[in-house]
Order: sequence, then structure tokens, then C-alpha cells
Amino acid sequence: MSGTDRPAPCGEVIDLEIRCLPDTRMLAPVRAMATAIAAQQGFSPDQIDQIEMAVDEACANVVRHAYRHLGISPDLSDEERAAIHAAVSEGTAGDCTIRLRVSLAEDRLVFQVIDNGIGIDKTPPGVARVEEFVERGGGGGLGMLIIRNYMDEVTYDQPEGQGTILTMTKYLGNPEPTA
Repeated sequence: MSGTDRPAPCGEVIDLEIRCLPDTRMLAPVRAMATAIAAQQGFSPDQIDQIEMAVDEACANVVRHAYRHLGISPDLSDEERAAIHAAVSEGTAGDCTIRLRVSLAEDRLVFQVIDNGIGIDKTPPGVARVEEFVERGGGGGLGMLIIRNYMDEVTYDQPEGQGTILTMTKYLGNPEPTA
């Protein structure tokens, strides 16, 4: 294996951070990055799929919920989306971005999805079980269930007035979580 094809040596932690607009068009490149890193670290194909789904759900939750007070939503028209992107670029909308921080170590990957939005306590509640989703008649809410089932550790931090930090850890060599 070449130096770029193997996990980080014992004790070494590599950090990477990307920042993008909360736009559904950003989800595909974020997923591609997460899967490439997971594959490089030696996760199994099933684990890579789980990591991809968890990172996608976490970022999609930011797109859908974190900045809705600014009118950001995947349901916006192209003109509305362009106006909001212009406001973000000009700095008049504040820092409404998705930050994805990835820490790679020999035995794990840690993904942090960070936003400056309204905070998780002001977003719609998710479901704790698939049966609850079915009883509610669908309509969303599976994201956190997926994230919790596919990652080994999941924590939230909500610094006062600073949005949400979701930390998701996947350990290399752990048995596959069950959905």
C-alpha cells in the first residue's frame, strides 16, 4: 500500500474541515468525501454505506431545519435560493453554513456536523422507532434514528446561541450496528 492508501499510523490524528452552503446540491460531494475517507480507513462496504447515510442525514437535517428562520429550505425556487446564497456570500445573512469536521485515527472516524442555526431544541422531533414513524404516517423524522443506528456513538452539543454540534463516531472493527 502507498502512504495515501492506509489508515493513519498509531496515535496520529488527522483533521479535515469543509464548509459549504446549506443546499441539497452540496449533499452529494459531502457523501463522496465521507465514503472516500471511510474506504481509505479500511471500513467494510456495509460500514461505509452506514457512514455515508449517517453523514448525509446529518447534513440534510441542517439543510432542512437549521436555517429555516432565514427561509433556507430545499423547497425554495431557484431565484429564492440564489438570493439567499448572495446574502450569505455578502455576509448579510450571518454564517449560515454547514461545517463538516472529520478526525481520522487508526481505530475510528469522528464526524462533526456544525451549524449556526436555530438549535436542535427548536427543530421537529424525530422518531425513536420505525413503528412510531409508520404510526405518524411518515413525513420525515427518520434521520436521527438512522444516525443513531448506524454510528457507534452520537452526541449533541448546543452551545448557547451558536447552533448545534452533532458528533458521530464510527469505530473500525466494531460489529455492524443493526438498523
